[in-house]
Amino acid sequence: MRELRNKKVLITGAASGIGRATAIAMGKLGCRLFLTDINEDDLKKTVEVIAGAGGTVCLTRPFDVGNYQAMADFAKDVHAEFGSLDILINVAGIALFSQIEDMSHNDWEKVIKVNLWGVIHGLECFVPDMIRAGNGGHIVTISSTAGIIGLPWHTVYAGTKHALVGMSEVLRYDLKKHKIDVSVVCPGAVNTGLVKTVEIHADKEITDKTLAHFLKRAITPEKVAQQIISAIRNRKFIVITSFDIKLLFFFKKYCFPIYNLVMLTISRVTDKLFKKTV
Repeated sequence: MRELRNKKVLITGAASGIGRATAIAMGKLGCRLFLTDINEDDLKKTVEVIAGAGGTVCLTRPFDVGNYQAMADFAKDVHAEFGSLDILINVAGIALFSQIEDMSHNDWEKVIKVNLWGVIHGLECFVPDMIRAGNGGHIVTISSTAGIIGLPWHTVYAGTKHALVGMSEVLRYDLKKHKIDVSVVCPGAVNTGLVKTVEIHADKEITDKTLAHFLKRAITPEKVAQQIISAIRNRKFIVITSFDIKLLFFFKKYCFPIYNLVMLTISRVTDKLFKKTV
């Protein structure tokens, strides 16, 4: 089992949800943390919690992960003072659920910028130095249930999250020779800040009721954080956080007619539930 004490760990999206919970948990394990999020105030609160518990935050900076230059500048400062990372954890993301005819070009761009380019920026700015250092390491990327199954109304969100699963699978093999392991995490329902910020192009009253129901089923970010830590320690590639999604993914792989029937049903129910009012 991999020892995590004193490992240099970068976590994006560290101001809330899974990123925050993972940062706090890894701080308690003695990791040296590098944290970023676009939300400066909540990022400071995360740092205060970690420091209050005796954890070490080496460097923190608020910026948009979709901004390549901001990520490159942060990487330059990290490498100049602390050297290469041991662990990179890409968490930052945003959500948009909509039927394609209700989406603007800006909708596509803003989700892809954060969810896909944000992760790419982290990979290109930090992984080459991990390779050159020759010390091995681990990369964790947070995808989603929408990264492994075709959830309705998730076209752009699922597109980015499927891409993260694909890139992670390639890197799993490409980086093996450098002793860098890769994990991709596919959460189901999790009670995070994303629930509050998700944009749904549908009737607001129905959306609010559905989100309330979602929260009743959701697991805590702290539980996901422990699953992430376990994946790093045990070099596990794919992490699916809830049993219902594991079951649906099993049917997709081994009994497609059942999966197809379930997804058609979910699609019809979603269309009926979220039917947009004009």
